Amino acid sequence: MNVSQTLKRFLPKRKMTLRQKEAMYGRLFILPWLIGLIYFFIIPFINAIYYTLTKIKLGDNGLEFTFVWFENYLYAFTKDPNYIRTLTSSIVNMLYQVPVVVFFSMFVAYVLRDEFKGRTFARTVFFFPVIIASGVVITILKENVMGDVSTAASGSTTLFRVENLRAILVNSGVPMWLGQFIVNTISQLFDLTWRSGVQILLLMAALHNIPKSFYEAAVIEGATEWEKFWKITFPMISPTLLVAVIYSIIDYFTDYGNYVMRMVVTQLNNGRFEYSTTIAIVYFGIVMVIILIVNKVIGRRVVYLT
Repeated sequence: MNVSQTLKRFLPKRKMTLRQKEAMYGRLFILPWLIGLIYFFIIPFINAIYYTLTKIKLGDNGLEFTFVWFENYLYAFTKDPNYIRTLTSSIVNMLYQVPVVVFFSMFVAYVLRDEFKGRTFARTVFFFPVIIASGVVITILKENVMGDVSTAASGSTTLFRVENLRAILVNSGVPMWLGQFIVNTISQLFDLTWRSGVQILLLMAALHNIPKSFYEAAVIEGATEWEKFWKITFPMISPTLLVAVIYSIIDYFTDYGNYVMRMVVTQLNNGRFEYSTTIAIVYFGIVMVIILIVNKVIGRRVVYLT
């Protein structure tokens, strides 16, 4: 007995219209997702908010909860010397790391779009880290690789040390803020490459979906490559760029190497369950606000084909 026959036994005998059938099958289709949303997100989220309003102690009968209302939030913002500084540093780093990741992803996707020998291998190389590496793994690999490189460099040459590179840029007349930005970008090149796989894949798909007739018409009109990029390529991939930006923001804020994430884990390991949950909830709220602002600002400039 198949699914349709089983449903007929429990459904009313009256005939259903096509729209009613589609609505019923649609509800059945989203039912597993809805159950997962309720049991694995909404209920734990409500419990987490409840924990932030309490003081948790391990007693003889298990966990004991004492209401302290907003004491944990006040401690995070007024007494904890590390949380505000760590949170601010995380947000500031995101402001320059996300654009660099998106720009790098767009550049690589634009290069890999063309036909050349070894293109499939190159695509695999850039997407391979997404398959094998989680946040914890990539952090360990990055620390090991950078540690080995620093050790090797100390015994051979000092040209590419961070301090010396910064000094070279400053002595060359480069502004301090620009020199610091270049140094930070170069020092995080390994992390940049490993965090761009999904964005490259998304942007490559968007580039391949642009009709070739658009470029052919532009060539006939005498458009340059620069004009074709800004008049055709960029507007056509702008919806995917918005997705890539939001994905990069979420990926950065939830990365294991993020100092706020590590702070949450540290507080949890120290047995401060309520405070760990508090700073995590505040962090979640701030990230959601940032995503909404980015979506509002960039979404106005996104071109959607109707």
